[in-house]
Amino acid sequence: YTTTDTLSLHDALPISERYPMFVPVTLAILAAILFYALVPIAGAFVVRQQWRLFRKSVAEASTLPELDSRSAARSTLGRVRALGEVDAISGLDELWIRCEGAACAVDLKDAWVYLLVGRSGDDTVERRRWSDLRAITPGSRAFVAGEAEMRDGRVVMAQRDKSPPLVILHDGDDDRVVRRAIWAGRHENEYWNPVTQVSLAFGAAAMSAIVPLALPGRMPSLISALTLTAAFSPLLPLLPPGVVGFFAYRRFWRRARYCRARRDLERLDDPTGAETEVWRRRAGTATLASALAFAGSLAVNGWLIVAALRRLL
Repeated sequence: YTTTDTLSLHDALPISERYPMFVPVTLAILAAILFYALVPIAGAFVVRQQWRLFRKSVAEASTLPELDSRSAARSTLGRVRALGEVDAISGLDELWIRCEGAACAVDLKDAWVYLLVGRSGDDTVERRRWSDLRAITPGSRAFVAGEAEMRDGRVVMAQRDKSPPLVILHDGDDDRVVRRAIWAGRHENEYWNPVTQVSLAFGAAAMSAIVPLALPGRMPSLISALTLTAAFSPLLPLLPPGVVGFFAYRRFWRRARYCRARRDLERLDDPTGAETEVWRRRAGTATLASALAFAGSLAVNGWLIVAALRRLL
């Protein structure tokens, strides 16, 4: 072969064969992007959509006619809401609610139940499967909404068109349950969700196979440093000095959550009001600030760790 032929064959090889030293760091970066960013962010959007649908259901339920003795006497009920006290559990999946002058049985087979606890302004909402609830405190208050019908002389709410009844069990006043549920009906931090936890586990497993490829002595120090930094990137924001940016991220994120809650309450009171748009913009600004603070924390610590590892390796 001539020199020209050798160069041509070299150029025809895949980059992984021409430059094998870049394989570990490339795999580490791709794994970090997939398991530490893309999959958790996708899970965050799913969680956010679930809570958005919950708040929308609560707002819509607040406009439904209330079940009482007069409406319970009609043969056709349609969509109604029932506010009252948990009276009894019948069988495995029926929850009885005692309302003002009426009673209602709610069919909760394969349904979700929302537990609203705390005090106004500091409430939490927990989403649980009905089958996972071991017991309900006697006297608990309930806010229920859904399609109601008469069955054998009793009012029953059941799943209709794949839409189960909305059931909120709470510990406060009935006249405050809607605002409390909309205020608290959101995830504390959507990024930390069940999908994130599984993805981090897969990421750790992938990195355990990638890191040995970049052990010192086999690769240049820069490649080893970049690979190790990518492998442990979820821990970077927790280290000084970038941890300052992490605390700023947490603070801005809480601010964004507060602004979104205010936006939703303003929308409930006045859907077309100017205050809704004001709080929406504030929420967007705080969310952007939190993202920039987190990215800054990650970048600063990443640069410092790479520089330190290059000296040590």
